[in-house]
Amino acid sequence: MISFEEARRAVGLTQQQLAAILGITQPAIAAYESGRRRPTGPALAWLEATHAAILTPHRSHGVVRGRTVDLPTVRWVSAISPAATVVLPTRLDWSARREPNRDLTDLTERAATYAQIIEEGSASDIAIWIDPDALQDLWPDLPIARHLLGPVADMLDEIRG
Repeated sequence: MISFEEARRAVGLTQQQLAAILGITQPAIAAYESGRRRPTGPALAWLEATHAAILTPHRSHGVVRGRTVDLPTVRWVSAISPAATVVLPTRLDWSARREPNRDLTDLTERAATYAQIIEEGSASDIAIWIDPDALQDLWPDLPIARHLLGPVADMLDEIRG
């Protein structure tokens, strides 16, 4: 299993951002990372889900606009709840927004966030940030680029499986 710090860095979050997502304090995150405390409850569940997401099998669907399109090939358990308010790391949300918080309980905001993660992220990012059931519910209205429609539809068929 990867360390708590390795998982947080792999996701691209600061200690403060992860603390907000998990509903705990930043000093608790620091204690997990230093080994002074062992994660329990939501922090342990997040660590396990993140570790599994990093190892999620995936398939390449080619290169589009200089970016490899990799999508998971098996059903996953996301590390981030679709009921969370999140701030995406810069590598997934490179556009400047006045309000960086994304309220995933709002379906329009969730759809836009999921589309951005699919378009900008890796297979691991998808498995970390996107809940597969919520994605299937949003699928007909997901505002993703045309070149991703076929690969994402195939991915959804595979995970329904």
